[in-house]
Amino acid sequence: MNKARLMSIAIIAIVMSTAFGILSDNGKAGYTGSPSELNCDDCHSTFGSSNTGTGSIYVTSSMNNWQYVPGQTYTVNVIVKQSGKPLFGIGFEALTSTNANAGSLVITNPANTQIKTKTVSGITRNNVVHQLNGGMHADSAIFTFNWVAPSANIGNVTFYFAGIAANNNGNENNDYVYNSSKVVTPASATGILEQSKTISEFKSYVNTEGRIAIEFQSATADQSRINLYDMDGRMISSQLIESHSIGEVKSSISVPAELKSGNYIVSILSSNQKLSSKIFIP
Repeated sequence: MNKARLMSIAIIAIVMSTAFGILSDNGKAGYTGSPSELNCDDCHSTFGSSNTGTGSIYVTSSMNNWQYVPGQTYTVNVIVKQSGKPLFGIGFEALTSTNANAGSLVITNPANTQIKTKTVSGITRNNVVHQLNGGMHADSAIFTFNWVAPSANIGNVTFYFAGIAANNNGNENNDYVYNSSKVVTPASATGILEQSKTISEFKSYVNTEGRIAIEFQSATADQSRINLYDMDGRMISSQLIESHSIGEVKSSISVPAELKSGNYIVSILSSNQKLSSKIFIP
């Protein structure tokens, strides 16, 4: 085989591998425009900047008034629109006020969406992104998945989302990018600290013995349960206070040995009432 023929085969192989790289590309995590992240226009041409085209992106959900109940599962729809475009893509994150993952993202249509991760500022963020050709639809595409709210009230959660309206020309040129965000609030509408009728004045702190001290006022003689959650709403430990009298109640729980320094949520449940507070564990 002569050199010219070998050179031709090599060029064809390079072109084919490059084309395959473009065709096999799909959604990438970490481009929603959330704090410390880039946007999809880092790769895709947006004719200047995001949100400058004639299209749009918005989100709907099964939540009532954009308020979440801890532990509940909600359907989320991200809709990307632009007339004349045949292919669409998305990136979506749900973050706490400290920009960590809030709750859980669950894929319900794996042909259209998938979950990918990217570490940003030392935190691994979960993203819902499109599958290859998962948004192939004329003029608009709807990406549907579930969001499971954190198991405890962790305050406001922000949905960050970005969408691509692409021309499907095999590269990332001449595409439009749109991005936005939506704040979701706790259904209690009382923030981190929830007041109740039977328990009140709840506070928690790390005492001199290195334990989490609990103090609250109880209007009834009852038993209570203390739960410790991370800022994503995952339960770390749980302890039952067998019984306590009416009035001021003081107790404490141990800090798990493997627990890293940071912010956490301590909750007390008594007589079907719950109070929660944020705590820093050094």
